[in-house]
Amino acid sequence: MLATLRSIVESVSQQANLEDALTQFVTLVKQAMNTECCSIYFADYSQDNFVLMASDGLNPDAIGHFRIGFTEGLVGLVAQREEPINIAHAQSHPRFKLSPEVNEEGYNAFLSVPVVHQRKVLGVIVVQQKMARVFSHDEESFLITLSAQLASQLAHAEIQSVLTQEASTHRTSVLKGVSGAPGIAIGSAFVVLPKLGFESIESQKSEHVEQQRQLFLQAVAATRQEFHILANTLSDNIPKEALAVFEVYQQLLDAQSLGQQVDAQLKLGWNAKSALKHVIESLVIQFDAMKDPYIKERAVDVKDIGLRVLHHLVSTEHATKSYPDNTILVTHTLTPTMLAEVPKDKLKGLVSVQGAANSHASILTRAMGIPAIWGIEDIPLLQLEGKEVILDGYAGRVYISPSAALRHEYEQMRRQESLLHDKFEAEHALPPVTLDGERISLLLNAGLDLSTESLTAKYCDGVGLYRTEAWFMQKGRFPSQSEQEQWYREVLTRYHPEPVVMRTLDIGGDKVLDYFDIKEENPFLGWRGIRVSLDHPELFLDQLKAMIKANTGLGNLRIMLPMVSHTEEVDEALALLEQAYFELQEEWADQFLLIDKPEVGVMLEVPSSVFLLPEWSKKVDFCSVGSNDLTQYLLAVDRNNAQVADLFDPYHPSVLRVLNSIAKSCQDFELPFSLCGELGGEPEGAILLIAMGYRRLSMNISSLSKVKWVLRRLNVSDMEILLRECLAQSSAKQIHRLLRNFMIEHNFSELFYQSN
Repeated sequence: MLATLRSIVESVSQQANLEDALTQFVTLVKQAMNTECCSIYFADYSQDNFVLMASDGLNPDAIGHFRIGFTEGLVGLVAQREEPINIAHAQSHPRFKLSPEVNEEGYNAFLSVPVVHQRKVLGVIVVQQKMARVFSHDEESFLITLSAQLASQLAHAEIQSVLTQEASTHRTSVLKGVSGAPGIAIGSAFVVLPKLGFESIESQKSEHVEQQRQLFLQAVAATRQEFHILANTLSDNIPKEALAVFEVYQQLLDAQSLGQQVDAQLKLGWNAKSALKHVIESLVIQFDAMKDPYIKERAVDVKDIGLRVLHHLVSTEHATKSYPDNTILVTHTLTPTMLAEVPKDKLKGLVSVQGAANSHASILTRAMGIPAIWGIEDIPLLQLEGKEVILDGYAGRVYISPSAALRHEYEQMRRQESLLHDKFEAEHALPPVTLDGERISLLLNAGLDLSTESLTAKYCDGVGLYRTEAWFMQKGRFPSQSEQEQWYREVLTRYHPEPVVMRTLDIGGDKVLDYFDIKEENPFLGWRGIRVSLDHPELFLDQLKAMIKANTGLGNLRIMLPMVSHTEEVDEALALLEQAYFELQEEWADQFLLIDKPEVGVMLEVPSSVFLLPEWSKKVDFCSVGSNDLTQYLLAVDRNNAQVADLFDPYHPSVLRVLNSIAKSCQDFELPFSLCGELGGEPEGAILLIAMGYRRLSMNISSLSKVKWVLRRLNVSDMEILLRECLAQSSAKQIHRLLRNFMIEHNFSELFYQSN
């Protein structure tokens, strides 16, 4: 059964379009289950009904035309219940609806399962038989398993079909994701594929056969050269017989092996990428089907060669392209390098398949003030290339090929957004003091957008979080101590005399160095933050010494340790700091140079650290809550996983109660505390935190003026009443409702974005 499942899934995935995929699906399922009819219905949410998309056994003329309402018939019942229905006499069921146009009168046995993807019913699969019987448990299990395996593929096919329809009819298409950074952007899609795979290539036609053939030949030539260089590089280090693999690769690239088959596809009208995709996938299937283990292994070689040719093919295409003036960057997984390559004046928005609203990449885009949307799964990236796009970073929507009316509407919204921004900026020089006279320190989360931070010092009361890893991520190697000293000195001088809290190197999780790659199955629970630094004391000492030297004569440095979960980690870190301090006194300082010993704090990100506040009060000088990771670990939600993005909510009652408990404990132990997560950069979040007792909030520069503008119009006493109500709630939904009502009552309605 497992082999049958796999063969059906693979066969369907090879189809070039939705219609072919569904036709193949119903035929194969009918054969596999040895039944007389298999049909699949797709949900059309625009009309609240199901449409018969494919069938092997019902009236062929009804396909694409017959519709049944969401609440009608057995199909509607399966979707409503979101569970299988297995009955021997379908027509005797009270929900059965006779539809003569599909010719199903002769069928009795009925088994149907819903197709569900990310809590959304995409459709319904139905198998039928004339003989009255209940399908067996094995048959029911087979269909359920098949539905689950194919759900994501059918979702992908659905999106692909929507985009294809848009391309032929010039109608606006809408894709839904998760809002990562607020704002509205209008521009042209520029697709970047960091990790190419044939699954990301959508089959497309081209009228320019000769041009496509030349592109393919150039890519093959570049691949040949690549193999030649690899063979020469390795010739001194591996046996000659091992080098023979490159000869095999060169032979596979010959016109007889690959070129002729690709050429045949080009003559059928496919473009170079599609032709290569069809040939390589076909060859891989052929090799995989072989019984001989040696021949079977050649499938890996063929795929490797194909991907290398594809890489050069795409690189050749991109080499001839330049970034449009209004670039909407579209990618599978955002990297800092991608952002750095786009000229700042041209980058207007970002769409990413991987990631979620609270990933570090998302935080990076918010710091840069770039609207971003994450988690649009199964999006065929290359079909967006060059298309006009509207990115709604508030509602998490991407409009492809928008109409003139829609574009005009969003241009109006963008103008209103700009006016509101000007209103906030007009008060940037005023102090962040509430109506009842409470002074709040608004600090900056810095270190992400290194190119613009020289302009931010006038906006804030210092830096509550300086991400030193940003410098490491922009280098191709570990920076030297002198390089680090120079960087840190520039930052400390820029914000002097205000304090700058520098976090020691915090890599791991979703923050990786190209030259120090950490591969783990579960990186967020793995080797990251202080764990890496303590395991590499040579790197840690270099960083500590660079910080201390940079602070000489300034005295505004604070050092913060990330991802602390054990007291032993703090003891080891403090011992290394002491070592760095005394070594500098002996090796570097002279009698006229006084070396300051900076204050040291810990980040409260791991739940265990929250319960160690009595110990921290005796060991460190301050603490700062990293609300992003703390929320992630409290709720057991990977904040990079778009599939569970809706579950990540810092307004969850348990998160708010923990934050409130931290504030009370820190006050009891007289331990200075602050918060440097994204929650403090939201007006509603800042209101609740101030009510808890937080008086130092650190946030991105794009949030600072807005938060200040709101706080200057409120009393702390009103915030405290709101907090008590929120802490008494049992769900985040109830808390969000209270927050919205509070903002409306205090005349902040203009801050709410009204989605279409």
